[in-house]
Amino acid sequence: MLTAIKDRLPYPCMLETTPVADVPDAGSPTSREAAMIKVAMVRLDGTVGDDVRLTAAEDMAKLFDACLVGLFFNILTPLPAVEGGDAEFWARLMQQAREAGDTTEAILRHRLAEVNGPAELRRFDLFAGDVATVATQEARTADAFVTLRLGAADSSGPTEGEDESILFGSGRHLFVAAGQKPFDNGFDHALVAWNGSREATRTMAEALPYLHESRAVTVVVVDREPPGPDAIAGAEAVAYLKHHGIEAQLHRTARLGGVSATLIREARRLGADLMVMGGYGHSRLREWLVDGTTYRLLRDAPVPLVIAH
Repeated sequence: MLTAIKDRLPYPCMLETTPVADVPDAGSPTSREAAMIKVAMVRLDGTVGDDVRLTAAEDMAKLFDACLVGLFFNILTPLPAVEGGDAEFWARLMQQAREAGDTTEAILRHRLAEVNGPAELRRFDLFAGDVATVATQEARTADAFVTLRLGAADSSGPTEGEDESILFGSGRHLFVAAGQKPFDNGFDHALVAWNGSREATRTMAEALPYLHESRAVTVVVVDREPPGPDAIAGAEAVAYLKHHGIEAQLHRTARLGGVSATLIREARRLGADLMVMGGYGHSRLREWLVDGTTYRLLRDAPVPLVIAH
């Protein structure tokens, strides 16, 4: 893999080391605050999609007093697969790609300079096939990775392979922006999809910072049939959230059509402006996501989506 990293050190977002004597006691408000989202990462590429991605990342940074880290992947021209090519010609193309990257980088740095808070840009010159790997590695040092819905009106991305890699390989959650209203003052109503699975459990824990900043929270359980009077699935999730100081309501609904269609319908009916759902599947996005719940919500969620695996 060929990468070139510019101006990464020192990190503008890097904090001074806190002396051991000054570290707050576990469970204090300060330590809880430190466990919130403090690094919001977003891919920037100089296209129209940056407007939605960066607006969401800025809202997140403001809401949680977090650092904003932009990733700029400057795509280089791949080297010829056969020998005997004109080395000078390919070197010239590579240089042109780097110079074009310089122009985009300058624009992105100017944009980040306008952010009200700590922000930095990390540039990588690399081949297109390396983007997902590097994005995943970088996301491991963030608390949230901001992306766009699949198929959004942005010719350059996001790509399914990139989102798949980050979702399953980074250990961090995706915040899938939907270009809706600002959320720098929190959310009005968060919908948490719950089915008792490991993925749902992981995502609910990852979403705690957002749920703390939501004025109402509803745990939604989708049943294949109308729930009976003794149905209790979902009560454990409500109890868990209460232990974290979040008062949530339980709502059970019959499945009408697919699970994704049911969740989207309920989000609209309840007036939710945030959805939280586990990302399900194996190792290859195209093999299992097509027409699946995760894939449909990555494409069609009407409001921002928090998703983890």
